[in-house]
Amino acid sequence: MAMVDLAYRILNESKKPAYYRDLYKQLTEMKNMSESEAMDMIAQVYTEINLDGRFICLGDNLWGLKRWYLVETQEESAEGSFRGKFALDDDDDYEDEEELEEEYDELDDDDIEASDDEHDDLDADYDEDADEEFESALEDEDLDTEDEDEELDM
Repeated sequence: MAMVDLAYRILNESKKPAYYRDLYKQLTEMKNMSESEAMDMIAQVYTEINLDGRFICLGDNLWGLKRWYLVETQEESAEGSFRGKFALDDDDDYEDEEELEEEYDELDDDDIEASDDEHDDLDADYDEDADEEFESALEDEDLDTEDEDEELDM
């Protein structure tokens, strides 16, 4: 029988939570494992128990069976301590959406228009620079064309 299944059997028969070290000691005794064999498998068995959905950590490395507790009414905190779960938030989600809409409506239209004006000014500056570059390029091209014409005439 797998170690995790034996751990389940031990907890189920004792009908009370157990610390992992105590539980693991019982497992190794049932399997007649040597001290070195037990030390080699301690982390693997812990991982298997942790991943197995039948077990629940109650905090301070105290393990029990999940079926002993109503999952809907229990919550495990970040510290691992076990506490009752608060009632579900039955508030209408439309209230949250209304708050967001109010925040959006509070945006000042003048700020948006000012931002647009600044953007327009940037566009105008860019257009002026582009026009100057284009005219300069045309002048250079005209000068190059005149030089070529003079060379052909010679």
